[in-house]
Amino acid sequence: MLVGRWRLEGRRWHRAKPPVVLRALYDYSYWAEDGRHVAMAAGERFLLLHKANEDWWQVRRAGEPLWARPFFVPATYVAELEPGDPER
Repeated sequence: MLVGRWRLEGRRWHRAKPPVVLRALYDYSYWAEDGRHVAMAAGERFLLLHKANEDWWQVRRAGEPLWARPFFVPATYVAELEPGDPER
């Protein structure tokens, strides 16, 4: 059968790209518009969901379930980890 992760695009199956993993460079916190307090600590790992613009990226904490609510982090406060990076 199909090995790895696949997604359906139209009528064709394509191998899903590996997720982009981010690492927080600094501590940061803010109050979201819905009243939630969002905080990240230096060294924390995130999965990139969407680059909303060049300043803010939508992420989910690595290891959290898919139904966990995503949030935004400032793009200058995180760094992308390469696929072969041992920290990943």
